[in-house]
Amino acid sequence: MSFRLQWLHLRSQALRTPITWLLASTVPSLYAAEPVQLESLTVTGSTISDRFAADSRVVSSTTVIEHEEISERHATNLIEVLRAVPGVTADLSGEGDSIKIKLRGIENQRYMGEKPGVAIVIDGVPVFERTGKVSVDLDNIQSIRVVKGGASYLFGEDALAGAVIITTKRGAGHEGVAIEHDRGSFGYQRDSLRGGFASEHLAGHLQWVSRRSDGYYELSERDTTSLSGNLQYFLDDVSDLTFGFEVSERFRDREGSVSGATMAKYDPRGVSEGRGYTRQFDVELSRYNLTYSRDFSATGTLQLLGYQYTDDTRYWSAPIRYDAQGRPVSDNQVDQYQNDNDYAQVQQGLKFEIRETFGRLGLMGGAEVRRNTFDEQATAKESYATTIRPRLIVVEQGTLKSDYLTEERTRALYSEAQLSLDKGLTLVANYRFDSTDLDGLDRLAGGLHTGDRYQNHSWRLGFNKALSADLSLYGAVSTGFRNPTVSQYADNPDLDPETAYTYEIGLHQDSQWLGWPTRLNASLFYIDRRDFITSNVGQYVNDKAASAAADIEEPRPENIGGVTSRGFELALSTEVRHRLSFDLAYTFLQSRFKDYDNYFLALGNPYGALVSDPAQFSNPASQVLFLRYDNSGNSVPRTPRHLLNLRVNWFPVEHWKLSGEMDYRGTSYADELNQETLPSRTLFNLALSHQRRFMAPGDIPLQFTAFLKVDNLLDERFYSSARGFYDSDANGVYNREDLSIVVDPGRVWQAGVALRF
Repeated sequence: MSFRLQWLHLRSQALRTPITWLLASTVPSLYAAEPVQLESLTVTGSTISDRFAADSRVVSSTTVIEHEEISERHATNLIEVLRAVPGVTADLSGEGDSIKIKLRGIENQRYMGEKPGVAIVIDGVPVFERTGKVSVDLDNIQSIRVVKGGASYLFGEDALAGAVIITTKRGAGHEGVAIEHDRGSFGYQRDSLRGGFASEHLAGHLQWVSRRSDGYYELSERDTTSLSGNLQYFLDDVSDLTFGFEVSERFRDREGSVSGATMAKYDPRGVSEGRGYTRQFDVELSRYNLTYSRDFSATGTLQLLGYQYTDDTRYWSAPIRYDAQGRPVSDNQVDQYQNDNDYAQVQQGLKFEIRETFGRLGLMGGAEVRRNTFDEQATAKESYATTIRPRLIVVEQGTLKSDYLTEERTRALYSEAQLSLDKGLTLVANYRFDSTDLDGLDRLAGGLHTGDRYQNHSWRLGFNKALSADLSLYGAVSTGFRNPTVSQYADNPDLDPETAYTYEIGLHQDSQWLGWPTRLNASLFYIDRRDFITSNVGQYVNDKAASAAADIEEPRPENIGGVTSRGFELALSTEVRHRLSFDLAYTFLQSRFKDYDNYFLALGNPYGALVSDPAQFSNPASQVLFLRYDNSGNSVPRTPRHLLNLRVNWFPVEHWKLSGEMDYRGTSYADELNQETLPSRTLFNLALSHQRRFMAPGDIPLQFTAFLKVDNLLDERFYSSARGFYDSDANGVYNREDLSIVVDPGRVWQAGVALRF
């Protein structure tokens, strides 16, 4: 083994240990600022933290959800929080809080291990967790900011359609003790205990949370235990040092999909489905950061951030079809799997930022150094036969099947400038330069795959024009990018990075609407998604498809096409008047493939004998026929034309609150062919809460809260998600019986109490 191979191998072992250095900071939010004065402007860009409320002078669509609102929703997953945000087209599989967040239809055609096209930022760090999904402790969220439009100008790779910026709990606001207990459908139980303190020089808290559920679906148990905390030390009047951490142990089993519309109707829980493709996910997550911030002038701030985030996931994959003796293994033998997978990811990095204002000009500059490693191993969970004819070939238990290390090293410079002109006009410009090196080490084969050095330029140009004291017009052009992976580069060194350009114009208004103080935001957007990478024979298609195409020499990843998304978004929220308040979110979305001319659909057994002439396709169980389609102009799957969310809060008497929600999702397609549909659905949810404050003996202030909520009140049966890409039952026909469908559990309830003192 060469010196470089040995060096990469040693680094892969060392990266599993905690780091001992961590530096960071706490600074104003990505788009928050003090009101802009013509003679003095405060620059608002930052990647590190998100402490303040949004300012009306933003240049891109943003939605902020604060801690109080998140807590009052008593959500069991992040989708329940984000579905009131216009433009969110996320998929929810199963019941857990591990989801893939998507915006404005970008990347909705993908649902396996790919990145989602949205930067998920937790405490200033874009996180890439297992299979592109984000696992976050809902009980440790201080705020969520959803920024739409290409956001690579601040966060780098994968911010094609925007960013979801999550800030965890911190500060003196969590002083005291809080005890909470919830119960709900299917054995759901949640327990939480938090203690916090605040003094002149110190503020901090420690929180323990446990969530468990038997699950609606067969083999869908899940269990999560998290410990998190934050300690903030005020060095002096202008500087502070903050340490934050979160460690979680998570377990989840199957996610609940069934095969075909008939099974979705008669066996929605998947009892007869037996095994899924993956099971038994054991996940260990940790996040550590140490922050430093100093205000060196009335408008100038310096900040540092250092962090280490880890994700160690083990799971089973690939059900065994034949045992070591060549006997068939049925799906009711639910523990029989080929692979025991171990995936370890470590993210380490440092950031530096400085901001200052010079009259009407505000400037921000930052630098970032980041290293991400992905260490993947797969061993044979037990002995099994790969083939039985013409001879028996067996893989022995414990055989190392793959052992791969990937390393990404990024160095970036980024900046923002804001200029305040006369007559209420503010101009904003952002620029970021990323230089990324990719290396891959196949320890099993003994080969080193070195990716190209990618150098990416990202930018945003925007404006905000105050038309009156409570009405402003804004607009921006922004970019996003994603580099090829090491394995994609190894198969095709000529790949270009994927890119996206977002064009947006909107109105922001604070006014009175029928007596209610109302905040309204409306925007028009257009996204030009270019050069997305997938196989030249289509997504998730067996490589045999290349043999069916005379013009394809070999299957490999290519920049095969693009997507356009255009639409209109409206967000309206009111303050409480006449004991009522309202929140409305509406999205009109048209997302289509601009170019996608090579797509092969497998009919029959995808691993069977290849047949090129349909007339010879007589035995689908042992043959495969590939049909070629041009999907250019088709709608992107799982992107409804209309989405509507309406929330109404009623305060009938003191201490009581009744909340109703209607959530509508229009019809969409379940496949890239646009043959099978995912029907529309309308949900009605209802929640009742009671909150009272009183003094306990010893003059201790207490707050008691109780709630009851019922989701899907009318018990509507619908598909949470549906996807299809081949003849899964190998009968020679592709139809609704080939879809992989997740059926919603129907009406569910949850109730809980909380005591804070």
